[in-house]
This record gives sequence, structure tokens and C-alpha cells, in this order.
Amino acid sequence: MELLLDNHSLNKSEFYHVVQPIVNLVEKRIHGFEFLLRSKSIKNPEKLFRMAEKNNQLNELDKISVYKIFETIASTKGALDGYQLFINVYPSTIVDPNFLESLKELAAGSNIHPNSIVVEINEAEEIMDIALFKETVGKLKQIGFLISLDDIGKGHANMKNLIEIDPNIAKLDLYFSENLAFSSKKQDFIYYFHQFLGRHAKIVLEGLEKEEDLQVAKQLGVSYGQGYYLGKPQPLKFYVKGLNDK
Repeated sequence: MELLLDNHSLNKSEFYHVVQPIVNLVEKRIHGFEFLLRSKSIKNPEKLFRMAEKNNQLNELDKISVYKIFETIASTKGALDGYQLFINVYPSTIVDPNFLESLKELAAGSNIHPNSIVVEINEAEEIMDIALFKETVGKLKQIGFLISLDDIGKGHANMKNLIEIDPNIAKLDLYFSENLAFSSKKQDFIYYFHQFLGRHAKIVLEGLEKEEDLQVAKQLGVSYGQGYYLGKPQPLKFYVKGLNDK
């Protein structure tokens, strides 16, 4: 598969991923990894996705990304067993009739159990048909795949979608972790959000960059976190080496 984005001809070999850990704050260990797409020639990821959207090729970019992720996972020869692997996908890709079968085939071909894969719904695109989307998400869950709603509190990741989609994992936008230690309103929001949703889904607080914000998050009952303080996006081999050294 090849993409043509503003005169840039990009094939599969052009793309790669870095990963960022999701950390269990209670047990102080890595819980999983989020795969973040990168391009060798288009260095800014946001620019890459803007170009794909402009050229109506977001879904093609998603499909290349998912294929490359499974290729990368297979190359680790089991080093990621036991970790949840977060794959970002746009809503329009998820409802593509071919996506579900392709995902099943890729998981089976890589000997990866579906419950190790977290399909992370990209908040940057609006869900146009919530009924169809819920039906598709239901099928993914039946197979065993997990669902994460990304960047809650930003863009299209709103409370209605949170209730309707009923994700296994809810990721709070980094806005809520910024200066959390000094914002009583953010602390109240996270506390009540955790009370509201904590019985139904794992809550991940994104954007943790300071020790004081991390400690307050833990005091508020947040069990999972992600951010530069816990681990920066790095090539997968950086973290796999650390896992193998344990």
C-alpha cells in the first residue's frame, strides 16, 4: 500500500512506531504500551495526519499503521507477552467493513490473544453514526479486543460517547494532569470522575510530567498513568531491553 500526500509518495517502509508506557501507579510497573506512528520524511506527526485528512487517506494511513504494529510486535518474539498494547484507530476506520476481519487475521497470524490488544479510539475525528459504531465496538469486544476512549475532555471525546461506547479503558486528557497539584477544581473533577466511572473502566491519566502531580493523582485514586515523567516515547527496543533485563 502506498500513500500520496501533497506530492510525498509514502510506502510501508516509510513508517515506524515509537512506544510510550502506560504505568500501573499502584504496583509501580509497566502495564502496557501505546504505539505512536512516525514517518521518516514527515517528522511532525500532527502534520502527517493533517495531510492524510486533507487527501482523504486517514483510513489508509490507519491500516498501514496497524499492519506495521503487528509486524513490530511479532519481531519481539514474545517479549511483550502479558502487556496490553494500545493501537490508535480513527472511528471511520473502525466501522470500515474490512477492519474487524483484518484485525482478527493480524492478531491470529502474530499469535497474539485479542485481550492483549487495546483499540484506542482517536478523539480527533467525530463519530458520525453512534449506533453503527456501538454495534462494531460490540463485535470487537465479543472477539476479546479491549476498547479505550482517548483524550477524554478534548475534541470529540465527550461524556455522551463515554456512556454510549462503554470502553474498557478511559484516558483523561493531559489538561487534567497539568499543574494538578495546585488545582482544586481539577482534583475534584478527577475524584468524581473516578467515582463515576471507576467501577466500569480502568482510568488512565495522560500527560503526567511532574512528581507532585503524580502523587496527587495517586491520592485521588488514579491507578494508571502515562506521561514524560513515567516514560517518554522511545523506539520499542529501548523498553524491550529493559523488560529483558529484569
